Amino acid sequence: HISTATTMSTLPPALLALGKIVHPQCDVSFSERAHQQSPIHTHDTSNHVLVVQGCLFLHMDGKEQPLLPGQWCTIPAHTPHAERFEDTTQVIVFWQKHTGAAP
Repeated sequence: HISTATTMSTLPPALLALGKIVHPQCDVSFSERAHQQSPIHTHDTSNHVLVVQGCLFLHMDGKEQPLLPGQWCTIPAHTPHAERFEDTTQVIVFWQKHTGAAP
C-alpha cells in the first residue's frame, strides 16, 4: 500500500514501537514525550533532532528555543543541553557516533 499523504503529522505507530534502531555509525530513535523536562546533560554523540509533532523546547548555549514540526536542530557531542516537552511531542533523533577516522 502506497500512502498518498504529502505530509506526516505524527509518527506511524510501527516506528514508535521500534524505539531505537542501532547501527555502528548512527543510531536512530523514534520517541514521544509529554509534560517532561530533562536536567542539563551531555551525550558522547552528535544528535540531529527532527520534530514531527508538538514542540520541543531546547535549552542550549544559555537560551531556550522552541522547535516546531519540520524543524531540525543539531546538538554537538559533549554540549550541555536540556529538553522540555509541554504537550505531546514526537521526535526522530539521529545519534551520530564519533568512532575515529571516517572510512
